[in-house]
Amino acid sequence: MGTGFPGMIGGTGNPTGSPGPTKTSTPTPTPTSSPTSSPTGTPTTTATPSPTRTPTPSPTDDGGGQGDDDAVNVILMVGDGMGTAQRDAIRLASVGLTGELAMDSLPEVGRVHTNSADPGTFITDSAAAATSMATGVKTYNGAIGVDLQQQPVASALEIAERLGKSSGLVTTAQVTDATPAAFGSHVLDRDEQSAIAAQYLRSSHPEVILGGGEDYWYPAGNPGRLPDNPAEDESEESAGTEGNLVEEAQDLGYEYVWDLPGLQAAEGDMLLGLFANEEMFQYGDDVVEAYEPTVPLTEMTRKAIDVLNNNPDDNGFFLMVEEEGIDAMSHVNNGALTIESGIEFDNSVALAKEFAEQDGNTLLITVGDHQTGGMTIEPLGDASNPDSPVQEGPFDVANSDQQFQIDWTTGGHTGDDVPLTAMGPGAEMLTGVYENTRIFDVMVSVMRSGTERDFDLQAHRGGRGENTEESLTAFARALELGVTTLELDAVLTEDGRVIVWHDDIILAAKCADTAPATAGDPEFPYVGDRVAELSLAQVQTLDCGYVQLPGYPEQDVAEGNRIAELSDVYDLAREYRARGIRFNVETKVEDGQAGGPRSVALTEAVVEVVRDANRERRTTIQSFDWSTLNLVDRIAPELTLVALASTPEDLGVGQPGAAPQLGGIDIDDFGGSVALAAAAQGYDVLSPIFTTVTAEMIAEAHERGMPVIPWTVNEVADMHRLIDLGVDGIITDYPTRLRAVMAERGFDLPRAYGR
Repeated sequence: MGTGFPGMIGGTGNPTGSPGPTKTSTPTPTPTSSPTSSPTGTPTTTATPSPTRTPTPSPTDDGGGQGDDDAVNVILMVGDGMGTAQRDAIRLASVGLTGELAMDSLPEVGRVHTNSADPGTFITDSAAAATSMATGVKTYNGAIGVDLQQQPVASALEIAERLGKSSGLVTTAQVTDATPAAFGSHVLDRDEQSAIAAQYLRSSHPEVILGGGEDYWYPAGNPGRLPDNPAEDESEESAGTEGNLVEEAQDLGYEYVWDLPGLQAAEGDMLLGLFANEEMFQYGDDVVEAYEPTVPLTEMTRKAIDVLNNNPDDNGFFLMVEEEGIDAMSHVNNGALTIESGIEFDNSVALAKEFAEQDGNTLLITVGDHQTGGMTIEPLGDASNPDSPVQEGPFDVANSDQQFQIDWTTGGHTGDDVPLTAMGPGAEMLTGVYENTRIFDVMVSVMRSGTERDFDLQAHRGGRGENTEESLTAFARALELGVTTLELDAVLTEDGRVIVWHDDIILAAKCADTAPATAGDPEFPYVGDRVAELSLAQVQTLDCGYVQLPGYPEQDVAEGNRIAELSDVYDLAREYRARGIRFNVETKVEDGQAGGPRSVALTEAVVEVVRDANRERRTTIQSFDWSTLNLVDRIAPELTLVALASTPEDLGVGQPGAAPQLGGIDIDDFGGSVALAAAAQGYDVLSPIFTTVTAEMIAEAHERGMPVIPWTVNEVADMHRLIDLGVDGIITDYPTRLRAVMAERGFDLPRAYGR
């Protein structure tokens, strides 16, 4: 069903204090259908429920934070391949026998099982291990963000984004390698790295992406900023399969950097940095092993935290940081470089710890995804183990005259548990011994605990009581005033363009003809015509700001207003840099045509515009025609569905048969309850006419995880009454009035934007 939209759940200032729970979101993308290998062959097309996750308790405030009413940041730091022995070798070589690593100084300690659910072997690879941590679901080796049935499973990063947080992925591997990929994509095989990169841009939208792997962002023959076939590894060259993804990222607003000076100078709130063709170090066959990243992990970590923490539009952040060098150098049994990359990882942990201590409301976790190499720390000249295949040494123990050697038993992964340390809100839930899926459970639990969003102030048609309805002027003034959501209507022109307008017919009370779109146009004049029979060019000749709308004496007229397209509203928000604003788009239903071909065409066109604008995360689709919502659920499951409802009479309560606008269901099968009917269809938000709202309706909706946002509430007394009942937001023609009510009641007010 449509994904939950936690931004609409009542939070700070809600007098009831009892909004419904947020649903776990369904992941946006569909997995690619052409894996190079998988245990189950051709991917299934029938949705299969994901395995049930073990619930975790709600985190408690540890006394050092701001409490559960504030957004909780999560920083997950993964030392790929880092088992207990790697961690100890890093400690001995850097701080000695009595010293303490930053990652070992975190107060909560756990031990994590790493096994995958692969039918061939329980020894995990990085893809299955990362998917378990990212989604809470065990899967087969090679899987990225999909379960054993090859169905996509929502990741912690995607849930963070839908909770209104910003997010980031940082690694010294390719940014599309297994560990970061599991947090931001869904493919059947980890080798599909260009598809992974494309999903970052088109589906999961992390604001920060830093690491290597430029080769997968540029098509073959286009080397990008980094030359193909470099001397250190002549096999490296661009091999992208999704077009020029760097250009696509820049079109979406990412600032692109490719070296350390560029990273340090970057000022954008969306950042893509690709600093190597492949990994940010060299290892493997036919190359000289070296750990010399041109951009250190510490610098990437520092920048990612700075960008994510300073975005005023977002409700905290989620950041995954990975050091791949520990795993890579353990694969080739190079103890010195394993230690070197591990020291850089620990220095990065120290930066994150310093931030978490100052912030007071950040959960910081450090863990390995599995153990690599079967590393053991031994005394020099161990006569009891003369046949060990690989022994390295000596290595100096820091701050002493002692030394040790490293014994390697394999070049692959092992089934060993790995240590975990953590601090901050919810960290106490990570003590003990448990499966790696628990990491997901705890991260999501703490993110949800602090992300109930403020009361949702929706400006109906931009605030038609104050400005000409559906005009760009109205939407601009709503942004400048400070609202949570721009509510607007969508209608389809004859030539398939989505315009922002309420009426099926061009009404003389709102619009006046000016001139024909083309000389001698036989359809002119256009007033009185159906929008469905007019082209965009014809519609935009109309002056729909020539007169004040009757019944709205406070309305300022936007003189000469021309009907805008939906894409124009998204562009306006970009001009205002209003990344936090949300859009509630109503697909209008022509009289007698609910669920008909025009309704389908409009819905499909709206979805296309939303996706082209990359505003899926911030857009809800609402309709009185519930068949439209069902269609959106099928073609765009990433979008949030809002069930509009009118009076009981209109819904057919107590009448035989199903009301046509309810998509084929009979509301009497649900006891006449619109909340129960909407919840049964899997819709995310209930938006009833305000005169029908009762405490019972709100309780029924909240018990099923549905916020209640009534329409259209214009009188101050009604606003107070509905807030007292416990609604989660209000749609109003008078956003200034509602802001005053919210201020009087001590609510946090939405941010105002300026050009």
